Amino acid sequence: MLKNYLLTAVRALGKNKASAVINLSGLAIGMACCLVIFVYVKNELSYDDFHSKSDRIYRFYTIDEALGVTSNSVGITEPVMPAAAKAEIPEMVNTTRMFQQGRLRVEVEDDYVYAEDAKSVEASFFDIFDYRLLNPEAKEAFNQPSKAMLTQTMAQKLFGQQEALGKILKIDGQEWEVVGLLEDPRQKSHLKLDLLLSLYPTQADSSLAQYLDSWQGLGMIGYALLSEGASETNVEAKMKELALKNEAPAFWIPQLQPLEDIHLKSSGILFDGYNSNKGDITYVYSLSAVALFVLLIAAFNFMNLSTAQSSTRAKEVGVRKVLGAFKYNLIKQHLGESLLLCLVAAVLATIIVLLVTPLLSLDINTTVFDFIFSQPDVYLSMGLATLTIGILAGLYPAFVLSKFEPVKILRGEFQTSKNGIFLRKILVVAQFAASITMIIGTILVYQQLQFIKNKSLGFEKDQVVTFQMNDQGLAQNRAAFRDRLLKYEAIEGATASSNMPGRTFGRIGITPEGASEDEQDWIVSSFSFDEHYLEVMGMQLVQGRNFSPSYGTDQQEGILVNEALAQQVGWENPIGRKLTVGDEDERTIVGVVKDFHFASMRHSIEPLVMFYNPEGGSNLSIKMKGDIRQTMALLEEEWKATYANYPFEYQFFDQEFAALFKSDENFSRLVSYFTWLAIFIACLGLFGLSAHMAEQRRKEIGVRKVLGSSIAQIVMLLSREFVWLILIATAIAWPLAYLAIKSWLGDFQYRIDLLSLENLSVFLLSGVVALLIGLLTVSYQSIAAAVVNPVKSLKSE
Repeated sequence: MLKNYLLTAVRALGKNKASAVINLSGLAIGMACCLVIFVYVKNELSYDDFHSKSDRIYRFYTIDEALGVTSNSVGITEPVMPAAAKAEIPEMVNTTRMFQQGRLRVEVEDDYVYAEDAKSVEASFFDIFDYRLLNPEAKEAFNQPSKAMLTQTMAQKLFGQQEALGKILKIDGQEWEVVGLLEDPRQKSHLKLDLLLSLYPTQADSSLAQYLDSWQGLGMIGYALLSEGASETNVEAKMKELALKNEAPAFWIPQLQPLEDIHLKSSGILFDGYNSNKGDITYVYSLSAVALFVLLIAAFNFMNLSTAQSSTRAKEVGVRKVLGAFKYNLIKQHLGESLLLCLVAAVLATIIVLLVTPLLSLDINTTVFDFIFSQPDVYLSMGLATLTIGILAGLYPAFVLSKFEPVKILRGEFQTSKNGIFLRKILVVAQFAASITMIIGTILVYQQLQFIKNKSLGFEKDQVVTFQMNDQGLAQNRAAFRDRLLKYEAIEGATASSNMPGRTFGRIGITPEGASEDEQDWIVSSFSFDEHYLEVMGMQLVQGRNFSPSYGTDQQEGILVNEALAQQVGWENPIGRKLTVGDEDERTIVGVVKDFHFASMRHSIEPLVMFYNPEGGSNLSIKMKGDIRQTMALLEEEWKATYANYPFEYQFFDQEFAALFKSDENFSRLVSYFTWLAIFIACLGLFGLSAHMAEQRRKEIGVRKVLGSSIAQIVMLLSREFVWLILIATAIAWPLAYLAIKSWLGDFQYRIDLLSLENLSVFLLSGVVALLIGLLTVSYQSIAAAVVNPVKSLKSE
């Protein structure tokens, strides 16, 4: 019996080759799109889930409600909070603290290697997280000053095949003994690490010891392990009581964030540079919706063509029933054919994914093949989707056809039934509503990204190259290197600063002159630079003057502020006003700098104070002119002459700043790809449906031509029905797209106006595009049917 069903299914496909190809290709492409997004989403959701206690691990963060702060959530806490919370709060089973060291130059004898992801941690780190130590006894040795641990890869870079344990590393002149080796982390984590340094002060390092016991600042990274069943809210309340009891500022509200939320739910949190490859849950939701839309469009295509083709097989069903076929036999036959097609489409989809994913950047730690087939939930979901689509697509023809009376079927009454036609109309409307929604979303996401990229930043980012000089050896000769460069015409300017826009600026407490008792708690962003910075970066002064070495008091007493600070404090003319920095450092405002964006567009411009430092800081910025390649060759030559023992490493500032929008651009690109694929799949279905409709009305078209109808009239006749369906789909899609984009734009402080004439035209344009695409698709089949000789169409009558 099964063999008979299979043979019947293969013969049916052979009779309708065009429909079979359209069905299979549309469904396979839709499944492939869905599978690619599923792999991406599954990968994003997998961060940090390899820790055995991940459901009880939290990180400390703080809501900063001080005056002057608009981006309130920060991924740091008071230095003593984790240790104090463990001692005072019963639900805190364990805690650990961490410093993000970033990139460090590590010297071994006469050679050196850069550690890209160095961190200072407490030994309790290994009691909370499941990073595997190759020598477990290392944890005890690590709980001492000046001890280090290396990952396998880092140990290989430093020592090759030699034994690493017991070796001495030199970092900024301080010696560290290697006491442990970590297995290279292979799972996805928000923490990247290659070198761990013990966060344990020596007896001589009293400043670090005092800092670790301080409640009067934010700067520590911390993690907590809670007891089973502990309430996160209750623990947060106890942390707040603990902070107030120790006279921590009341405007710092301690919070806990679940470990599994850190990667995707931290887009609004600042000071979490250690959160590597930060994602965004909004993008995961959006791409999941896109995957669902694409799969539904493909499934609706499949169902449409299946129901359309079922009418042509009504007589076959009638004959079968006359010959004794039972209802359940017919149901099994049609469902089996549908499932067979879906299974073939699923196999084709898997092959497509394996072929195209090497061209995509999915950031997974294994091959796509292993990712799909080593995780049961991936291929089980795929199998369930295949089964669901197959059953849904086969249900209508299976149950409707099987219950018709043979006499009615053989008279052709099914072909005039409104049931199949009505269902197909609903599915076409749903397809195009989804497609139009995605068209609108794609265009408006692009508009928003262009808006934030083209918005005036308040500084010039082009033709600026930056050098990081955190290392002592680099910092010592920074001034000499800068002076050597300034001799060249190709160098327009050079400046030293403690930071650059796009990197997270530090914050500092200030008290404005004349502030009332209720206005004492101001926390503002801050950084320092030399007298050349504003000119090199193209920043503007709107009041007062720049720093200058000719004013001998600028470094000790002067300060610059931005417009946002003057506005929020309420000063129309802030020049000459006093700001107390910290508790006692009183400064006089000498100038006001025009607002510039020093964070991403998701954050509004906050009040900023700027200090004068003739030495500038750890960042050297060079403004170039003329031929970039020649100038970079010149820079490399001077670098090697100044820093013979250091690699020539630099960053183009415009590229570094553009990295702030990398995740947004990747999202835009993915949505764009899948939108056009969805439209292609919808058009495939429309093509097949219009071909079927033209075939059904072949004799009617022949009669109309004999009676004098023109080709244009016949094309209009066949296209009119689809025009109305696309117009209905457009009316449904507009509000859906508006609500979706409005929600997405909520993450941006600076965003396009959806109700502007330009952006409202996008909604109209999307409907026009969908209508044109639909008409072009249908018109091809309509014209093909209209140009056929009517004698050929009518000769069978």
